[in-house]
This record gives sequence, C-alpha cells and structure tokens, in this order.
Amino acid sequence: MDKNKLKLTSSEIGTLWAEYVNGTMTDVVNRYMFSIVEDESIKTIFEDAIKTFAKQKKQIVVFIENEGFPVPLGFTESD
Repeated sequence: MDKNKLKLTSSEIGTLWAEYVNGTMTDVVNRYMFSIVEDESIKTIFEDAIKTFAKQKKQIVVFIENEGFPVPLGFTESD
C-alpha cells in the first residue's frame, strides 16, 4: 500500500474541520486581546499563540485541500 495515497477517515476530516473552526475563533480572540493588553510579557504570549496558529492553519488547509474538501469559512475579524 502506497503511504502517499492513503485517504483520511471521516473522523480525521471532522477533527480537522473542527480544529480549523475552533482555531479561527480562538485566533480572533487572541488578536483582540493582543490589541488591548498593556503588559508586554502577556502580550508576548498572545503574539506566540497567533504565530503558532498561523502555522497550524496552513497545515490544516493543506490536509483538507489534499482530500478534496472545501476549507471551512471559520471565524474572521467581522464576527
């Protein structure tokens, strides 16, 4: 069996979808908190969280697109 042609299960696709939606929601909150927090040490934590999710989001999108599914809309700044 070719490991490059393995398909994700429905459970895995569902988990990726949920992670994308939950992650975009958390990202909106983190960006808001980053904009209002004054303590630099706490602001750094939010900045790290924003950067970490940006990397995760790219990888989730790749997994979803490779399976031929549409990427969920997720949350945006307008929500």
